[in-house]
Parts: sequence; structure tokens; C-alpha cells
Amino acid sequence: MYIVTGVGGYVSSRVAEALLRSEPAESIIVTTRSADTAATWRARGVDARIADYNDSGSLRRGFEGGRSLFMISGMEAGPRRQRQHGDVVDAAAAAGVEHLVYTSFLGADHPGASSVEVADHQFTEQRVRESGMRWNFMRNSQYADAMAENQAAISIASGVSAGNTGEGRVSFVCRDDVAEVGAALLRGAGEPNTGYDVTGPEAFTYREVGEMISALSGASIEMRDLSDDEMYALWDGLGVPRSADGDFSASPVPWASDGMVTLGRMIREGHCANVTDVVERFTGRPGRSLEDLMRAAQPGWPAPGGVTA
Repeated sequence: MYIVTGVGGYVSSRVAEALLRSEPAESIIVTTRSADTAATWRARGVDARIADYNDSGSLRRGFEGGRSLFMISGMEAGPRRQRQHGDVVDAAAAAGVEHLVYTSFLGADHPGASSVEVADHQFTEQRVRESGMRWNFMRNSQYADAMAENQAAISIASGVSAGNTGEGRVSFVCRDDVAEVGAALLRGAGEPNTGYDVTGPEAFTYREVGEMISALSGASIEMRDLSDDEMYALWDGLGVPRSADGDFSASPVPWASDGMVTLGRMIREGHCANVTDVVERFTGRPGRSLEDLMRAAQPGWPAPGGVTA
């Protein structure tokens, strides 16, 4: 029995879809916080259960009977997420799960790598290792989809592409590719107790990403290389809270600035530039390129100057 957590989210839902293409529905358990989402999956013959990362009892009940579990990382970076992840790992072990696939982050195994995000993943990886379960870590690169959608829209509308990443490079990866790799690992394609860097086919600086957006959109975009303090000040001015427990009501993005700024520093220091063939190895096809995702997202981009196209 396979368990996929968090199917209300994009990546987990795609993992479950990938499993359904090769496995019978009755061999799949999905968990979600949403009754409506659960009902949709039940209508397809899947055992859908209500489980919340903030409710350890629901996790234990949600994981009963499963053998191989896909653990999607939570959204709230910092101590709250570490507590949530610890509860998920403990519940999985208590329920008799034998194999856990966890969505970690690129660089989590690098000595000296430090960010709010990677600290949570390092904590979780260690907790999984100590659990006694067999494991695979998917050390995913930054999502290319976020560049093609959020970054492009902000850069085109504002005329500015700002970052504190310097000349650091990122091997942006497509979320659908991540999901396909996750499904393959759940089905046993990986080596036991092994982590995999899941990346796109190329690595880019943020300046190169901005130049790609400018070339495809026709927008004039100013590239600004900021210090960490300047980057914090920019996000502060846009109403982005510094921590995950802050007020996001006026924020244009769903991420806290502590996570984004410290990730920028980690990129600048060279921890996110690795390019691998993991996507092709586990899916049988090359990973999708950043430019392909940009072109697919173009119809939803604003026109230069902030007017919707």
C-alpha cells in the first residue's frame, strides 16, 4: 500500500496521479486536510483520509496499513515545521511504514549550507535516519514553475528583477518532473537509504532568468543585485512578513522573507548549482527546461507596465 500525504497540494496530487497510471486504486492511500479533496479521491476508488500535520493523532490513523509513504514538506518554515515533520515521521514509524520518501532540498547534505529552509530539511533528514524506516530523500532544486509564474509576473509588472543571489546558479526543476520521480521512488526504483538531487537540465543565475523573461515578454527589466539587508528592506516594503508565522494578508507572495533571503545567500555561496540526470534516470525522459515552462506560462503574464495581457 502506498500513502501520499498532502494531496490538496500540486506535487502530491501529481504523485498520486502518477501512481494511478500504474497501480490499482485500491493500493493507494491519500491524506488531506480537506473533506472536499478527500471526497474527490474517494470517487476515484482511492482510500482518502483526513490527516493534518498539526494533529499527530490524525497522522497515525491516516498512515495505518501503508507500507511506502510520500512525505511532502510543510509550508511553515522554522520551529513549527520541524515539529510537524517530527510528528509525521514518528506517526509513520508507529503505523508500521517501511519506506519513506521525503521532499528535501538541494544542498541539505552540503557542509556549510545554511538557510531557514535547509535547516528544516536537515532536521527532518536526521529524524528519518533515526526512525529505522528505509528512506529516500528527494533533494529538489528550486521550482522552475515559480520562476515562470511568480518571478516573471513580478519582474514584468515592476520592471525590476532584484535578488541577493549574486552570480550563484540554480538548476531549476519542473514540479511535474519532481512528482514523477517521487512516484518512481515510491514504487522502489531507487537505492535504499539514498538521497537524490532532483534538478532541471541547466543551471542559471537570477540575472539570466531575468534576461530570459525580458526577451520572451518584450519588457524592459532592470537587473538589481542587492545585499541581504537590501533584500530584506525590499520585502518589508512590499508587506512580506519575515517569518512564517507573520501576517501574509498584504503579501504578494506566500513565502516569508527570512526563507527567501537566506536561500538567496545559499545560492550565492554555490549550494544550488548542481545539475543531475535524476529526472531522466527515473522517468525515461529529459527534465523539462526553464524556457519551455516560461513559454507555457506566457499567456498568463502581465503586459509590460503591469496591464494584464
